[in-house]
Amino acid sequence: MSTLYDYLGDKEEKLAEEKRKEKEDLKNLREKIKKQKFQDVNFGGFDGKLGLLIDGIRKIPNYNNIKGYIREKILPENPGISYKKLSSRAGIHEGVALVILYDLYNDKQEADIEEIEEKYYNNFHYDD
Repeated sequence: MSTLYDYLGDKEEKLAEEKRKEKEDLKNLREKIKKQKFQDVNFGGFDGKLGLLIDGIRKIPNYNNIKGYIREKILPENPGISYKKLSSRAGIHEGVALVILYDLYNDKQEADIEEIEEKYYNNFHYDD
């Protein structure tokens, strides 16, 4: 004979399992975004070397300063700015502007996922 405690226990186990699955799905999505962020990009004529070019741009000494300036000063006023307009507005090469926009887009996706995780999952503690 089932009791109310058995019923409630089953419901709690189901909820805990669903939360674990959702947490795992979010983790997989975050990993997918991180892989895409550093994935090799290729255009005709570059023969797989475009990834090296992007890595080189990210290693420019003041890259993070430029990226921060664009994130804080330019994008709030012009959220849909093209890389060409950004290039002329910030006084940087078009390739640098393109990579910065790409990185800022991915950073925003990661921040959105972190916000979802904090909102829904930080109150749950699971045994791993």
